[in-house]
Amino acid sequence: MLMNRRSFLAGASGVTLATLLAGCQRSSAANLRLAMVVNSVPAQLLKAFQQLPERGSSVAVTPQESLLELYSLLQDWHGERDGAAPMADWVSLADYWLAPAIRQELVQPIEVAAIPHWEDLNQVWSELVRRDRRGIPSPKGSIWAVPYRWSHLVLLYDPDRLPRQSAQLKTWADLLRPELTRRLVLPDHPRLVLGLAQKAVKASANSADPATVAGLDDFLSKLHQQVRAYDSNYYLESLIVGDATAVVAWSDDVLPLLRQYRHLAVAVPPEGTLLSAQLWVRPQAVPAPASVAVDWLNFCLGDDFATQLAIFGHTTSPLLWGVDPQQRPEPLQTPSEIVLTPAIADQSEFLLPLKAEADDRYGRLWQSLRA
Repeated sequence: MLMNRRSFLAGASGVTLATLLAGCQRSSAANLRLAMVVNSVPAQLLKAFQQLPERGSSVAVTPQESLLELYSLLQDWHGERDGAAPMADWVSLADYWLAPAIRQELVQPIEVAAIPHWEDLNQVWSELVRRDRRGIPSPKGSIWAVPYRWSHLVLLYDPDRLPRQSAQLKTWADLLRPELTRRLVLPDHPRLVLGLAQKAVKASANSADPATVAGLDDFLSKLHQQVRAYDSNYYLESLIVGDATAVVAWSDDVLPLLRQYRHLAVAVPPEGTLLSAQLWVRPQAVPAPASVAVDWLNFCLGDDFATQLAIFGHTTSPLLWGVDPQQRPEPLQTPSEIVLTPAIADQSEFLLPLKAEADDRYGRLWQSLRA
């Protein structure tokens, strides 16, 4: 039986939330409630926060299997639906979901002046989460979320299945090599596929009209011929069992896998890649945050959190954006090929919300490609 990506990685990475959450309170007595995808915050960090001498906090976690389930929780709480889980102080949401959450009034702005470590972050983060009421990035908007981890798309491949004289993949254009015909797995997500294709032809992944991007149609047509499957669940296993030679995957999924399957290789295309951040948002109906809730956000932006997130979560804190690779925690330095260097980061992009007509253009292009 095929495993989905989450259970596969849980088996590969050892200790999970379920085995360490015994110390986290699940009763109404908890003074901090979090809703998040399973293991998006390693259980060791939850325990570390609870054990801070000045806090003595009890944390209740509502774990969910997917971002869609978390978004549904926000909708349940907004609609005050019967049977909904107890409302959380903070909900983990991917940056891609922030705009619809704002538009549907599922979340509320956050007062970051009360978070001392907020000033330690690179301005890229305030630019990402400062939005107007339509969810569009705006320098005059409010802060709607606080990031706590991020990752980037990489090429993961098996060099043993490539010709010996050219057993490396380096750029998005390498996905068109003939030896990858029907041996490539891409994410089942239109913005990710169309975005990486636009990066390949040196355009923005957030182009308002992809039809005007020079060379994009030709690249997409050739890329589609390479694809064995568009899959966001079983793609890592496809590579391990030999059904695929290369996959496009998130760096925090790949790092634990590389420690177990050392024959695999990875690359971050120098022309830039796509980024994704996990954010804390506050449900619309929750009152002003108590001091422990604010302390949690500050904890998530601290040095200790960044180090332990690298060790136990195989991923990167926003505090480390733009930091020289040699100054990052050791688990994020190797293999060096997976590191998002400052130079490549400057060429990389988050997927930003598009206007309705641009969304329609992407949707039509995606349908045309898949047809």
